[in-house]
Amino acid sequence: MEELFLAWGPAPDPGQWPEYLREDPVRGYGLFCFCQGLALGLRRSEACRRD
Repeated sequence: MEELFLAWGPAPDPGQWPEYLREDPVRGYGLFCFCQGLALGLRRSEACRRD
């Protein structure tokens, strides 16, 4: 799992986080990763419904 994350996970970029989280890197990166995972899940769900 860690090897896959390190190969595909983007490096933390505070410029992609809301202003109020730029001083809290753990929460900022966590929110970013959650949003990316949710978007991936929605895309996969949509792909399954097309059949």
